[in-house]
Amino acid sequence: MSIILGRGWSKIKMIKTNKKLLSNRAFQKSMVGAAFFLAITALILANTLPRKYDLNVGDIVQEDIVARKDAIDTVATRKLQMAAAKSVPEKYTLDQNITREVKNKVTEIFNTVRDVQSRDFMDNAAKIKTLKLMIPGELSDETYSVLLNMSGPGLKELETVTKAVIETVMDDGVKEESIDRAKAFIIEEFKGVSLSQSVKNAGEDIAFAVIRPNMIFDKEATQREQKAAMEAVDPVKITKGQVLVEKGKPVTAEQIELLKELGLLALDNSSYFTMILGVILLVAILEVMLILDVYLFHRDLYENVSYLGLLALVIVSTLFISTAFKTISNFLIPLAAGSMLISILINPSMAIISSFIMSIAVGVILGNDFISALVALLGGLTGVFYTNKVSQRSDLTKAGGLVGVVNFLVILSLGLLNNSSMWDMARQSFWGIANGFLSSILTVGILPFLENTFGITTSVKLLELSNPNQPLLRRLLLEAPGTYHHSIIVGNLAEAAAEAVGGDSLLARVGASYHDIGKLKRPYFFIENQLTSDNPHDKLNPTLSALIITSHVKDGIDIARQYNLPPIIQDFIIQHHGTSLLTFFYKKALDGDAEKRLEENSFRYEGPKPQTKEVAIVMLADSAEAAVRSMTKPTPGKIEGLVRQIIREKLADGQLDESNLTLKDLDKIAAAFSRVLMGIFHTRIEYPEKLRELERKG
Repeated sequence: MSIILGRGWSKIKMIKTNKKLLSNRAFQKSMVGAAFFLAITALILANTLPRKYDLNVGDIVQEDIVARKDAIDTVATRKLQMAAAKSVPEKYTLDQNITREVKNKVTEIFNTVRDVQSRDFMDNAAKIKTLKLMIPGELSDETYSVLLNMSGPGLKELETVTKAVIETVMDDGVKEESIDRAKAFIIEEFKGVSLSQSVKNAGEDIAFAVIRPNMIFDKEATQREQKAAMEAVDPVKITKGQVLVEKGKPVTAEQIELLKELGLLALDNSSYFTMILGVILLVAILEVMLILDVYLFHRDLYENVSYLGLLALVIVSTLFISTAFKTISNFLIPLAAGSMLISILINPSMAIISSFIMSIAVGVILGNDFISALVALLGGLTGVFYTNKVSQRSDLTKAGGLVGVVNFLVILSLGLLNNSSMWDMARQSFWGIANGFLSSILTVGILPFLENTFGITTSVKLLELSNPNQPLLRRLLLEAPGTYHHSIIVGNLAEAAAEAVGGDSLLARVGASYHDIGKLKRPYFFIENQLTSDNPHDKLNPTLSALIITSHVKDGIDIARQYNLPPIIQDFIIQHHGTSLLTFFYKKALDGDAEKRLEENSFRYEGPKPQTKEVAIVMLADSAEAAVRSMTKPTPGKIEGLVRQIIREKLADGQLDESNLTLKDLDKIAAAFSRVLMGIFHTRIEYPEKLRELERKG
């Protein structure tokens, strides 16, 4: 029993630990980052890893094997390079030292002949024998005999002629394979010499015996020339889509070698490994760059796990959609859709860095086609710039049209740079224009789903909420017309003031439209909706009146949730009074007795105080409009004085402490309020005659 209880307690502890881990923000961020990394890596690998083929020489393929990307036909290129290298003639260097050695050898032969001739104690046969021993196997018997029988001047003349002939022949260079040709030249040279034939024969014999190649093979120079010739060969290019092996034909050895070079053979998995490693490194670099940008420049986004998930989802989804449209055309990649969604849902600066990240990934997915990636990037940046502030839904359509125009111009300029044909430029430009409209369609279609899923209120959503035909606004108009009119004026004031201080004017106007919807529950307890002079508060205790008035905030939140108003609009409802004091009812409760002890908190709104500029502006606009409306004869001076007094009172009461408004902002707000209120509550011109006519009719 104790063992079972122990196991149960361990499971409970494990569940609690897991829940704690899952709720840890650092862990959640890590999971988003890991999921993003794996998704991008899988997308790129799925579109870049080539299909492998198990083939041997002579196999018949059942489909065309085509190149999935531009590449170099290394097999054909290597053949051309080898042919170019073989065509380079071998390089030789003329060695004059060998020529001198050959001439010295001739000198030695003739000196030896003279030495043997001088041996008078020998007969002719002995001399020939001795000469053969001193010049072994190099000359014929006839040459030995002729040399020994020649006189001293004759020998000297033959020696001179022989050296001259050898020098003439060897100065032109003698290669190993051209020895026979050199000997033929020697014979031709001796023909022109005025000596007896036997002597010429002896000279030729000596020259044949000593001559040797003086052109030395220069291996380094030859290799240098061959290398230059190989480098001059233009590589044989394989274009994307080119058929490498035709269907129904046997595979040749050359084709097998080519497929191996391109990493398309099943037995060769080394290319898979290197590509996977390369993709992992690239995705890691891109994600680190994205994380650094978010951490350094968008700290609020970094702390919001939901927004990080949204950013990752949009980028991954954009790349996934891109893989579907790339089969039609690389210029139809709707990267601008992702850029515009990030710009609208998160912020434009985040969309810019995301566009760069997505364009690099798209370039890799398209087989390193970075021209198409450049077009997608510039189109995406155009979408970001145009959606910086969306004032109406049609702006998204206009943004798509502008993206199409930019795509058209970029494709046209690149086509002109590359001397593309007019047909190619026209066809590609068409896809670029279609890309813009496709991006806008995807943005408009996907935006509402992301808004609802992540609870984000975009400018497009705000525009929808500002439509007077919204059910809640129509109900406010019909059931509490005074409050509706008051909200419209407050919205105009808030919009002008928000523009003046650099706030979100659209958010301020829409927030003002809904800030008093809680009055729908008891509209006639609020003076702007009272059509008669009867005021129900005259019959109520001040404390009860204060409770009814302050309860419109809680009622407003209930109605807002019922109508699914975004949290950012609900903030206006719950914060637009802050913790302000209901001065009228508080003083009425005191009933002139200043020493009467009352709990002031019973006459204050529950708050919280305004947390943003826009809510604080609506608070000030709400009070300013009500106060100026109660003036009997408003003048510009009175209006501005009252506006500034109200702002001072709110500031002194601490209602603006948490709104980030500066004193300079408050001065701009007062000026904006005064300008709008003067236009609304200006002094009217009286028409006495018209009034008298109406009185007579009355």
